[in-house]
Amino acid sequence: MDRASYITSLRDDTDLLLATAGGALDRPVPTCPGWTCERLVAHMGRVHRWNAAWVTTGAAQQVATAPTGPDVVDWAQAGCDELVAALEAADDDGEVGTWAGPQPATFWPRRMAIEAAVHRVDAQLAVDAPTPVGTALALDGVDEMFAVVLPWRGTGDLGGAGETIHLHATDPDLEAGVGEWLVTLGPTGVTVEHAHAKGDVAVRGTASDLLLLLWNRAGADRFQVFGDASLLDRWRASVTV
Repeated sequence: MDRASYITSLRDDTDLLLATAGGALDRPVPTCPGWTCERLVAHMGRVHRWNAAWVTTGAAQQVATAPTGPDVVDWAQAGCDELVAALEAADDDGEVGTWAGPQPATFWPRRMAIEAAVHRVDAQLAVDAPTPVGTALALDGVDEMFAVVLPWRGTGDLGGAGETIHLHATDPDLEAGVGEWLVTLGPTGVTVEHAHAKGDVAVRGTASDLLLLLWNRAGADRFQVFGDASLLDRWRASVTV
C-alpha cells in the first residue's frame, strides 16, 4: 500500500468505528476487557491527537481529557481530522521520529491505518457485526507486528529452542509465496522470515484473521492448525498486545 491508501484506510475505518460505537457507547468491548465503546472512542481520539503531534513535531505531546457521553464522538472525529491533516502535510521521504526509533516516512500512515482497522473490529465485535480487514493492510499489519511492534514491546516470557510456527494467509488473490511467515522461537527471542516452509505448527487463515490473531482479537478456532498446536497456545499466552 502507498501513503495515500493508508490515509484513506485510516479515515474510512475511523468513520466506521465511530458510526458503530457511537450508537452503542455503553456496550462492553469483548476484546478490550473492562472497556466500553465510549472508552474505545475516547482512546481513538487521544491516540490520533498524540500521534498527530509525533508527525508534526517528532515527539509526543500532552493530550486533553476526552469529554464523556455522546460528545466524545465528535471529539474523536476532530482528532482524526487533525491526524489526517498532519499526515497529508508531512514529507513523503526520509526518516521520522517515532516511539520505536527512527523509521521510514510511511511509518505513521501505516501505523495509524492498522490501529484504526483493529479498533474498528473491536467496535464491531461489541455489536456482533465484525467485518474483515482488507487483505493488503492486513499483510502490512502482520509485517509491522514482527518488524516493529514485537521488537519494541518484547514477547513476554516466550522462549524456545528452535521451534517454528508457520503462518500462511489463504486469501485467494495472493501470489505464491506472498503472505507466509516462518517464526522461530529461540532462547533470546523470535526471528521471522518470509518463507514457504514447514513449521512445527502451521496456521492457515485469511490475512485479516492472522492479523487479528496476532493482536489477540481472534481465537485458534478461526484457523486450520496442523502440527503441534501447543506452540500456538504458548505464543498466545505470552505475546499480548
